[in-house]
Amino acid sequence: MTICLYGSPISTFARKVAIGLDLKELQYDLVDALTPDRREELRKLNPRLEVPVLTDGDLVIVNSSDILQYLDWRYPEQPLYPAKIEERVLARTFERLADQRLDPIVVDCSYWSWADRDDKPPPGLFEAGQRDIDTVFDRLEQMLGARPQPWPFQTPGVVECAWFANLAALRTFGLAIDPERFPAVMNWFKAMRTHPVFVADAKRTAAFLKDLKHLTHERKRLFWSGDRLEWMLSRGFDRWFMAEIDAGRATFAPG
Repeated sequence: MTICLYGSPISTFARKVAIGLDLKELQYDLVDALTPDRREELRKLNPRLEVPVLTDGDLVIVNSSDILQYLDWRYPEQPLYPAKIEERVLARTFERLADQRLDPIVVDCSYWSWADRDDKPPPGLFEAGQRDIDTVFDRLEQMLGARPQPWPFQTPGVVECAWFANLAALRTFGLAIDPERFPAVMNWFKAMRTHPVFVADAKRTAAFLKDLKHLTHERKRLFWSGDRLEWMLSRGFDRWFMAEIDAGRATFAPG
């Protein structure tokens, strides 16, 4: 059977899964499913038109966390999750902190770097983003400080899969890690940046984004859902968001 990852280099959650596949040294086909010519193919696999989607033979798995869990069930060699149940629970806490708290901020601040826009970010967006990221890093620093170094679960796995893409994008999108305030976070990130799997992911993404003019991906109508939408509204950018809807620049998952 052939494993196929329907993702995109512009999707942080698709990169999360690709890193997991590479850490497990599994062979797979990578399909950029966010191009217009793949839209109907993606719709058949996931009616919400969201990536990542993984197919393994006739089996279809949607959602990055479910995909990584499936990979460990189906291919237990080089596991992404720790062996002890208590450690697995803690690893999921690390993963959720990245997926639900860090990702929305970074992605919401990224649109003026790659999307096709002729406006400026709403006033205060990046200041709010940096404040909230620092709050996330405060918690992460405490969690990392109580764990083995440099890998909190002995070897890179699901936790690093979840964190790397957004940590690597911070500087590009006008955000930062304060190395004096968050030394454990910075040292952990440095360890990832020298690991061959994460180096390969960064190079793959940089090559893809080098020339935005070649992209056929949707860059005018931004897709909104879940925590990314919640963060923007909860930080007081609701009027900006309503203007996006009125201008036809916002889109949502189909029914």
